[in-house]
Amino acid sequence: MSDPPDQVFRDHFRRVYRVALSMSGNHADAEDITQEAFVAIIQALPKFRGDAKLSTWIYRITLRVGTRWLAKRGIATDLPPTLIAADDEIPIDLINALRKLPIDLRMVVQLVGIEGLSHAEAADVLAIPEGTVASRMYYARKRLTALLAG
Repeated sequence: MSDPPDQVFRDHFRRVYRVALSMSGNHADAEDITQEAFVAIIQALPKFRGDAKLSTWIYRITLRVGTRWLAKRGIATDLPPTLIAADDEIPIDLINALRKLPIDLRMVVQLVGIEGLSHAEAADVLAIPEGTVASRMYYARKRLTALLAG
């Protein structure tokens, strides 16, 4: 691995935090998930072989850590809406509509629509077929359109 741990942290902190916030629904939990994710990322960094893009590998670890963190605390993955925006560039009404989506649709929108991953990259991160990513994006867009219209 050519990137030192501090560079990996600087380059990927915002992305990891946004995914953690999307999963948890609040800043305090997102900070805890982000911290645990980076502990796991830094510990696993020497084992990174480069089979996938570093960012894809980091997203995968973040999702795994976040899912375990939420499960340990008995926190449901289908969270109520919140008024917390992860990024000032994303309108608050869209953030609230995203929070109303089931976690499987929300994570696809987060990875493809917000983080900019391709369908293939998101499929790799989520360990699902690329066609499932496309299908979930279709249904997520449809539900978001209805939520934003109402």
